[in-house]
Amino acid sequence: MAWTRRWLLGVCITCALATSAPPQTRFLSYTEAQEILAAFGRTEEPSAWDQWVRTEDREMRRRVDRGFEDSISNLILYGISFTRLPRLESADAAVTATGELVEAARARVRAFAAALAHPQANERLRFAREYLSRQGVQPRGVEAFLAANLTRYVMEQRAYQEKLRLASETGDGSQMLFARATLFESRGLSVDTSLLPNYALEETLRVMVRKHALDPAHIRNIAVIGPGLDFSDKRDGYDFYPVQTIQPFAVLEAVVRLGVGDAGGLRLITLDLNPAVNAHVRQTVERARAGTRYVLHLPHDPAADWTPQIVAYWKHFGELIGSPIDSVRAPEGVTVRAISVQPKYLSRIQARDLDVVGQILEGEQFDLVVATNILVYYDQFRQALAMACIAQMMSSGGVFLSNTVLPARRPDTLEYLGRRSVSYSVSGSYGDDVVAYRRR
Repeated sequence: MAWTRRWLLGVCITCALATSAPPQTRFLSYTEAQEILAAFGRTEEPSAWDQWVRTEDREMRRRVDRGFEDSISNLILYGISFTRLPRLESADAAVTATGELVEAARARVRAFAAALAHPQANERLRFAREYLSRQGVQPRGVEAFLAANLTRYVMEQRAYQEKLRLASETGDGSQMLFARATLFESRGLSVDTSLLPNYALEETLRVMVRKHALDPAHIRNIAVIGPGLDFSDKRDGYDFYPVQTIQPFAVLEAVVRLGVGDAGGLRLITLDLNPAVNAHVRQTVERARAGTRYVLHLPHDPAADWTPQIVAYWKHFGELIGSPIDSVRAPEGVTVRAISVQPKYLSRIQARDLDVVGQILEGEQFDLVVATNILVYYDQFRQALAMACIAQMMSSGGVFLSNTVLPARRPDTLEYLGRRSVSYSVSGSYGDDVVAYRRR
């Protein structure tokens, strides 16, 4: 399952160019899963487990398509590359109380459908058009499909907000944390990403260094689970710059800035089950080897109410891993920085296909593992399985960071270090809770 034939070809070319066999991916064994199975009262026998974990992997991969459909809806709501119509204020504003699209949303659906007929150089439109073609959507049915998909997406968003509201009304903080931690357990697996969670990761690592919980130059091997693509995120939906991935570079820069890893010896592997993400990372590395630079675009809307700390992070992001260059033209009211990443950092990155709920990259020992906006897509049992897989891939003393508050039932090999709350807005309306673990 891939987004485009072109991307699949890129994957094949990358594999052919590899100079050595990559580490092998395997499923979590029954023995390795037993601790979690027992903690959740599961009674599978070895043969049943082997069948379950493989079936689960297939189901997880099917959720990639639904996640892309969510990204298409975000693009319709907020994109500016295909229309001059005003953006919607929010997803909720696109649908009436009775479940009908408002006229402003219908107009943007029509504009998007018309733009799909002639996508030209707009890669987001090309991806969407090719996806609809693979799904068997005929040209005459595109507008109806997009309208139904947008309605479905908005109604799901309302259901998530209702879940949070009900948890909040209990007055039980643990109920609210649980609701947030498993909010998207049945949602499609989204590729969306943004800069902000990386600030929370860096701040958490900074505190660990200050408290001597992380030794200087300790980190050599890094894993980024679900690095994501900045296709059309759920908050801003910007689409005036090329599709990009941010987190691998943000993590590398944080490690170098804090002195917990030597820039010359770092190695980073992205782990994702989405073929589009994997292909993008692989092609980025191959193009860098051929001399093509990779440019990150970092937008900032002053109306986003960022804290001074977040603004400072945005202003200085990329100083250690690249150099500033002229950016593409931004929409009115939005400021954007562009960073050309140094080839030596691109050369540190590899991509591997892996479903973290049940799969392990054999033989790897990571000193730092990060997973932001990933584990929220699973229930607590699957989160615990993911932690078991992650623990199997960590070195002794290795650190695992996530912005999902994870279940207390976890592998004994993972020591819980604590939770740090980081606000991104002056009003405190949004932010992240980063949890930290160490491999015993």
